[in-house]
Amino acid sequence: MKTLPTRPTKYRRAFDWRFAEGQQERNLENYRGMIRLASSDLPDILEDFLAISRKRQNNATALARLQLHMMEELILQEGAVKHYRQTIKEIEGRVDKSQGNADGDDVKFYQKELFFHRIYSNAIRGIADGLAWRALAYDRAVMRLLGERETKQHLSSEGTPEELREWSYHFETGSGIAILNSLTNCLAFGDVTVVKNDGSAEIVEVKASKTKSSRKVRQKQAMSEVVTLLSTGEGKNEERDVRIEILPITPETSLAKVEELLDMAGEKGWAARRISDCLYVEACDFRKINRVEDLHELTSNIRKLAIGPWEDRGDFVFDMNTLDLIGYTPNCAPFSIFPFRVRTCVDLLMGAKFYVAFQNVSAIAREFEKRGWEVAKDFKTMMEEKSTEAFLELRKGPFHCTVPPAEFMRMQIEALRAKTLIDAMEYKLRQGPAAEQGYMLAVYEGEPKIWN
Repeated sequence: MKTLPTRPTKYRRAFDWRFAEGQQERNLENYRGMIRLASSDLPDILEDFLAISRKRQNNATALARLQLHMMEELILQEGAVKHYRQTIKEIEGRVDKSQGNADGDDVKFYQKELFFHRIYSNAIRGIADGLAWRALAYDRAVMRLLGERETKQHLSSEGTPEELREWSYHFETGSGIAILNSLTNCLAFGDVTVVKNDGSAEIVEVKASKTKSSRKVRQKQAMSEVVTLLSTGEGKNEERDVRIEILPITPETSLAKVEELLDMAGEKGWAARRISDCLYVEACDFRKINRVEDLHELTSNIRKLAIGPWEDRGDFVFDMNTLDLIGYTPNCAPFSIFPFRVRTCVDLLMGAKFYVAFQNVSAIAREFEKRGWEVAKDFKTMMEEKSTEAFLELRKGPFHCTVPPAEFMRMQIEALRAKTLIDAMEYKLRQGPAAEQGYMLAVYEGEPKIWN
């Protein structure tokens, strides 16, 4: 059995917390822009948006009004981003450098402002992503298929008025919850997504184009494939035979422990804990840290005590930072649905708080081996083979399966316990040889229970 691999994660690194060589100045301006946003009045606006989207998730009228307010905010931010981007381009393109460092100082200021508006815009879209996840019943297969295509959403595009007419029509008819796709990061197919009162969903394409370019044809073909897969549970996805399967499993996570660390970081600036044999987490609140460089001094000793034994044993450990996911990735649920307090989710969306998760891949493989599984190919071997489809290959008797990168991201950022993944593989094993045919896109039946 092969689990459908997720597209490689595509995102713009919002803020390099490591301050990579050659990026220190720009990242410092990004940091300042992030702090300015966190200390402004705007987080209160984001908190209100998110609170309403949660509290009124079944109220179509409230969600429609909410989308209008979010759209108004995004249009203002898109205008500001366009202005600052153009201004930076003009300054950097000047030939006359007679002003000395003045131009450089101006660029730093505008970069800070540009990042400020980008982060705020993205936080709004993250809240809209949560709105879509709730409306679509947290169905990860649906969200994966609707969000896997890379797209750049803009409300200031020419087609927006027509999209709004279609969106308002579905709202006015009372047929269900209509979502304007350009408000989100995750709805990449069509222009309006309607979740009807009976639970079914409709993807509406508004734009009409007579172009016969290969790109347009591919887009239409991809949308057709997605619609077929979602309606029948079987079909093609990037030339693979895929079927969606619901597993009778409720995922288990350690997100409550992650939230505890984030709360502690809000008080002291930083907190860390090894929350399982496979996962060590460091949480930070930028607003409580005087200097970014102080993070290294704070983390190094405790990190060595926590994961030093892993490294001494030769285990493969890699880290992932939630700041890297501020942009968007289809491989992870949006922070707006995490089972945290509203303000904590807002802090994650705008980068005021973040956490770094260190995952012990070797320990995960050992968890499988304890349950009688054979690791046919470990993470190191898969990396040497430059595999993009799987991080582990496993066997148990005649049954063979793979574990894609998306599952490791879930175990890392969503703190999904390895036991849940093992239970899923054990369930497929009990189904017998038929379970090995084609690619499977698995959905946990109890998924809605872990989100907010």
